[in-house]
Amino acid sequence: MTFRFDTPEHLAASPRLSGFSTHPSGGVIALRKELSADGKKYVAQAWSVEHIDDRAVGRQLTHDQHGVSEVCPAPDGNVFFTSGRPYGDDDKERTRLWLLPPHGEARMILERPGDVEDLKLGGERLFFVSGTLPSARHAKDMKAENERLDKLREDSGVSAILYEKAPTRDWDHDLGPDEPTLWFVNASEAIGGAAFQDSMRPVRLPEGRLLGYEPSPDGSFVVVTVNAWIDGGWERSEVWRIPAAEDGSGEPQLIRAADSNIWWETGPVSPDGSRVILLKEQLWRSTQNLSVSLWAYDFDSGDAQEILHGDEYWGEGPRWIDDNTVVCSADYRGRGIVLRVTCAPGQEPSVEISAGGDGQGWTYGSVQVAEDRLWALRSRVDRPEELVRWPVDEFSADPAPVEGILPDDVPAGRLEEVTTLAEDGTEIRAWLALPDTPAAEELPLLVFVHGGPWASNNAWLWRWNPWPFVARGYAVLLPDPAISTGYGQHMIDRGQQELGGVPFTDVMALVEAATQRQDIDAERQALLGGSYGGYMANWVAGHTGARFKCIVTHASLWDLNTMGSTTDNTEWEEAMAPSQADQYSPHRFVGDIQVPMLVIHGDKDYRVPISQGLQLWSDLQRHTAVEGHKFLYFPDENHWILKPGNARTWYETVLAFVDEHVQDKPWHRPELLG
Repeated sequence: MTFRFDTPEHLAASPRLSGFSTHPSGGVIALRKELSADGKKYVAQAWSVEHIDDRAVGRQLTHDQHGVSEVCPAPDGNVFFTSGRPYGDDDKERTRLWLLPPHGEARMILERPGDVEDLKLGGERLFFVSGTLPSARHAKDMKAENERLDKLREDSGVSAILYEKAPTRDWDHDLGPDEPTLWFVNASEAIGGAAFQDSMRPVRLPEGRLLGYEPSPDGSFVVVTVNAWIDGGWERSEVWRIPAAEDGSGEPQLIRAADSNIWWETGPVSPDGSRVILLKEQLWRSTQNLSVSLWAYDFDSGDAQEILHGDEYWGEGPRWIDDNTVVCSADYRGRGIVLRVTCAPGQEPSVEISAGGDGQGWTYGSVQVAEDRLWALRSRVDRPEELVRWPVDEFSADPAPVEGILPDDVPAGRLEEVTTLAEDGTEIRAWLALPDTPAAEELPLLVFVHGGPWASNNAWLWRWNPWPFVARGYAVLLPDPAISTGYGQHMIDRGQQELGGVPFTDVMALVEAATQRQDIDAERQALLGGSYGGYMANWVAGHTGARFKCIVTHASLWDLNTMGSTTDNTEWEEAMAPSQADQYSPHRFVGDIQVPMLVIHGDKDYRVPISQGLQLWSDLQRHTAVEGHKFLYFPDENHWILKPGNARTWYETVLAFVDEHVQDKPWHRPELLG
């Protein structure tokens, strides 16, 4: 094994998995992301998984410098994929649809004025999403009218977007001017060599913006999630069953209407087409806490059966193994598990653990089914993601990894657990990352508070990775306070209505428990966090005096009153106003901050807008007497710092800041900051 996560430069340069896709008949294609030739961006390449004896081995399929956006394997070995690689004389940046046969070169088979994305096969039909301008959506020839309007805008140099309802943004991009439209084509035509640029057909959707879809296994219909609006201008979701007919015939069926207290999303359709998995999210409000559950909806009867509730499930990716069995991943006490649910109609569901659990540190995600195997991505806090597989009918404590896609790199260091009791008697826990070798003196401690807030410190992270800090001689505490997932609904309920209450006291209780160890220095400590973790960092800064030597806050909520009306998430203001915003807004305690803060924010962050970071920075200058505050600003990044050079600079700046204030080292301005 190679130890190569010890510096920001090594971490940023490390190849990593960015996803994979399967076909039920057995095709498995992984995406490996690596640095481009010039080192300025990450490029994903497609890798097939081939079986050699009892081993699974990766083989690289694509090599183009523009990379691959997503893949969709067909049952006969053909691979549909999208890529921004240029085609012909058209130098306009767009994601086109390509076909890679089992033997031979990839060829472009479809392009649109906008991007082509979200590929899914349903029988012989290939479904995809591509935008359509609003005025073209109801035209007789939607495709032709959209092309005319797109050319008109381009020739006129128009970039304006007219909104009639919220929201206007999503995480890191503006919504519009086009609206997501669902299309389908006959996949066999492209595989056979025919061009199907003119044979694509739209799925006629109800009013609202398309949020997600799942095709039936035979491609005869799709189940879609679209947005809707209720009184007050708040956004909700609806779920519809829509026929996918060549002539647009057939009546749509409303499965779940917009509900003021619930958000519904569609999951996959059962192999026989009789049922669909629905994700139910009871929304966070001042009068109710967030909770999630999985349901199986029967199209014929209209009955919905709860198959997993919040005490068991907080995960992703439900998939049907057969008509009566569903598999999915879930967080579990600082780890992760794969759940297998037997849910025959009219019978009480039964739940078993298919992989993971106590006694191991893996967390699983993106579980999929191909032939007689389950496939998943798994990682640990101390191990990057890898692709693994195990037999569908077996319950495996240690699924087999796919070989050859990634180097066998691991960090230098070790993990231990810290547990203690919260103020209300609840057992709470954290991971503690430590250097391999015993320290000559007590170790300085950094505390990383996770974002979400519905999340867990249970997996490898490329952005908030503890190991470059461990290599520099720090211990890094990764607490799971109230609102963390994987501990049952009780853990959510403990802190949902008091963001600066129980979650704060839980973090501090775990800090104190770690500080009681003989190898931890009680004086040299700092706290860091991003998103909700950044909120907590701001709250800690105003409520702990000089307890920590410094605070690092990234993409953080500062003024909860202005946050609600400027974020892209229309639900935020409903959840926060008025009680939490009045009581738990960190900006109210700026005068109590006694230690230096490093503020980090990206200008393209629409979830926690740059205005939050700018107001925090201004308030620190005007209302504190502390010297040494700094503001690391990324003009071209969003909620996450994604470009390799910027990611490296993020780590180098944070390391320099904590080295200065925690270990009394001279401030060293990172070279890449000029």
